[in-house]
Amino acid sequence: MTQSRFHSFSDVESALRFQPQDLVDLVLEIRSIVARVNPSATERLHSRGLTFYDADKGGTITGGICFVDIHDDHVRLRFGLGAFLEDPRSLLTGDRRYMRHMDISSFDDAPWTDIEALIQASANLDSSKLNS
Repeated sequence: MTQSRFHSFSDVESALRFQPQDLVDLVLEIRSIVARVNPSATERLHSRGLTFYDADKGGTITGGICFVDIHDDHVRLRFGLGAFLEDPRSLLTGDRRYMRHMDISSFDDAPWTDIEALIQASANLDSSKLNS
């Protein structure tokens, strides 16, 4: 098994220091879910969020788990191959060929169980077996 490629908590806090704390809390919860479902994921930091992928499978799309972007009043959770994920509650939207996303505005109203299931499904997705 590949070792974890997560940044330190302080590095993540520093990268997101200019973002609203309520939205940072959403990002940190999603980060915690990714770490739980795929401890060997690779994490990329940017000033408005995080990207997670499985480097053993490829880059941010072929090995992609999710993208987490902070917007003005919500966090957008994106899945590069979201069109191929089971989404029984139709939480994901988007009109791009494969990319799907969901917007999360409130920690208390977020469907955390469904979010974890989507992240788990994305982490388990084998893009080499998909028919495009």
